[in-house]
Amino acid sequence: MDWLEESGTDISPFERIADLTFFAVQTRYDDSLEIISPDWPLLLNITASLLKEAQNQLS
Repeated sequence: MDWLEESGTDISPFERIADLTFFAVQTRYDDSLEIISPDWPLLLNITASLLKEAQNQLS
């Protein structure tokens, strides 16, 4: 995402992907928290869009 941003791409549509990092850290390091699963379909769509945008920039 940093590379896309540096190349002038608007990355605001992809910012929710950071929810995956929070979820991963939550599940790995904090057993006492009630873990709320992220919106998987939404995040998968965002991830697919991010990959497509990266591929477009590389071609």
